[in-house]
Amino acid sequence: MRKLFFVLILMGALLLIFAGVFAFWLYPSRVRPLHEYRDAVALAEAGDYVPAALQFETMKDYADSAERAKRAWLSAGDASFDGGDLAQARTYYLKAGASSEVLSKVDSAYYQLGVKAYAENERVEAENCFSCISHGSSYIALLDPVRMSAAERFLESGDYDSAGKVFHLCGESSYEEIAGIWLECGKARLEASDLDSASYCFAKAMAYTGDEAAMKSGVNSLWNDAALAARRNGDEALAQKCLERRL
Repeated sequence: MRKLFFVLILMGALLLIFAGVFAFWLYPSRVRPLHEYRDAVALAEAGDYVPAALQFETMKDYADSAERAKRAWLSAGDASFDGGDLAQARTYYLKAGASSEVLSKVDSAYYQLGVKAYAENERVEAENCFSCISHGSSYIALLDPVRMSAAERFLESGDYDSAGKVFHLCGESSYEEIAGIWLECGKARLEASDLDSASYCFAKAMAYTGDEAAMKSGVNSLWNDAALAARRNGDEALAQKCLERRL
């Protein structure tokens, strides 16, 4: 009887030891990670990429969890990109450590949206899109030509204020071209005898030129030509006004 009692005591102690080993070592280090890994795999397969990625990241030392986390973040980025949420897509791609080629497609999408917005004369929306393009992106060099084309359309419609705001967003490397655009606009307004608009455009051209002396000479020549044309047409008053506008 005493033997049986000791055997039962020993078995109980062994069971307690086993339970402790299971609870404090075997389950947290072996069993639970396996269950969590399988759950993460199931989430990824079901298209719940973000929860799957987060769960894989908690098991960095288990099997291929780090690689699976990266793939889940990439899939989450693709899903957001296809759904039109470009900001979220970029966030997920960055978490995945995606290549520059993958990230570039987000910049490309923002660029195309900006071009489309400018084509629709939505200046603010266009710049919101352009501001989301990565600073080191190759698309940055393409922004000024889009802006200047849009600004020219604003000029053609007589919206000088919007044109000026768009030109102001361009870099210094575009200033001489912008000066030429304002000069051409001024010439067109002068030919239409719109002296106030012509003066405004010429002043803008002067503000953007790198060779003020040459621009001043060219502008004054245009005013002189306009004055001569007015005199030939017998309009001395208009001729005098043109001469008074010279710089």
